[in-house]
Amino acid sequence: MSHSHNHNGTKNLKLVFWLNLGFAIIELIGGLLSNSVAIISDALHDLGDCLSILLAWGLAKLARKPRTQNYSYGWQRFSLMGALFNALILIGGSTFILIETIPRVLSPEPVASSLMIIMAVFGVTVNGFAVFKMQSGKSMNEKVISLHLWEDVLGWAVVLVGAIVIYFTGWYILDSLLAIGVSLFILYNAFKALKESAEIFLQCIPEDVSLGDLSETLKQIAEIDSIHDLHVWSLDGEHHVASLHAVILNKAEAENAKKMIRSELEKADIHHVTIEIELKGESCGLKQC
Repeated sequence: MSHSHNHNGTKNLKLVFWLNLGFAIIELIGGLLSNSVAIISDALHDLGDCLSILLAWGLAKLARKPRTQNYSYGWQRFSLMGALFNALILIGGSTFILIETIPRVLSPEPVASSLMIIMAVFGVTVNGFAVFKMQSGKSMNEKVISLHLWEDVLGWAVVLVGAIVIYFTGWYILDSLLAIGVSLFILYNAFKALKESAEIFLQCIPEDVSLGDLSETLKQIAEIDSIHDLHVWSLDGEHHVASLHAVILNKAEAENAKKMIRSELEKADIHHVTIEIELKGESCGLKQC
């Protein structure tokens, strides 16, 4: 990721935070006035989003710092921590909304559907603009924030349809059912984001990298006899790292072999590479190599 992209990502997070905070306050007031649990649940969800975005904003700024003696890979994983915390916040907030909403399915209460419609139109507009500003994000942190915002757009679109139905039919139970449906959708995607963040922390092979294909590609390099102990992992879902042992036939070919390996790995968007060169027949000393 370039410095320019990092800066733009941080700037967009700042804008989206203030948009979300201002709208969440208006939304909470509108929910209380309309007695709509769907809008109140969305307001609580948006306030949780504000905390998530604030955390992501701070950690994204921290991730731009250069590497130090203590953080030799740099600070990119602080951005990933934001993605992990944000997923947990989504899970906690959605669970709370479910617990509070289910009893209202048994005892539906009247809601001001006309005010719900106004709030829903406003919600789709504000969150749609926020999604537009965040759609270019590439880090795991920005992707999770984009997930928050897409869920908000979907949630408000569903609320808008439900509010129109309630306005013409008086089916107040729809308000609670909408809140439950949106919460379940959020839970599903939050657990998915949590799994992806955990996989990066556990140094799983990135989804866009095939270890087998990568190994076969490197073996096609003329100077290389074989490849082993190949590892690829990601710092934050965007910056990938690799290490490997390359066996060559002639010591004089070592420099050119390393250049060719780096060139091939750059095509796979892997720019931080550690290469150990070995001569054919030489033991690398690793038991599980």
